[in-house]
Amino acid sequence: MNTYIILGNLVSLVGCIVMVLIGFIKNKERYIVFQTLQFGLNALSHFLLGGYGGSIAALVSAGRNVIIAKWKCTPAIKIAIIAIQVALSISTVTSNPITWLPLIAAGMFTWYIDTKNVMWFKWVIIITLVMWVVYDIYHHNYVSIWFSAFTVVTNSISMVKIHKERKSA
Repeated sequence: MNTYIILGNLVSLVGCIVMVLIGFIKNKERYIVFQTLQFGLNALSHFLLGGYGGSIAALVSAGRNVIIAKWKCTPAIKIAIIAIQVALSISTVTSNPITWLPLIAAGMFTWYIDTKNVMWFKWVIIITLVMWVVYDIYHHNYVSIWFSAFTVVTNSISMVKIHKERKSA
């Protein structure tokens, strides 16, 4: 197995562990710091695995979270973040549709990040994570595939529970 695949997956594992541990953080400032670390690790793992579009998407997502934590999430801010994403990603996309997935997923997540509809937001999470799973399969990011798949499953279970609660109410 290629050394970069092993190293990329080790870095991905650390990033995924940080992602899981973030769930225990209650302080918003600490949350942003650790999520920025997680995105940085994701960017490094994608870079090591040759997924340069994924690296850019992770770094822009880190910036997006810091910006949105500091300022109100307006359509203008979302458009600016997505435009930065497109501008930085344009050199990484090819005629292969898989190379477009990080750009599409990050843009979609950015656009819907402040939706108040929890079911819609969970759909956005599921759709964007499925895009990341396909991208990660292509780039041999095996650790991220599993963590994303488990996140899709937990969000799906949560959606079923929410739907049942709404039906019974």
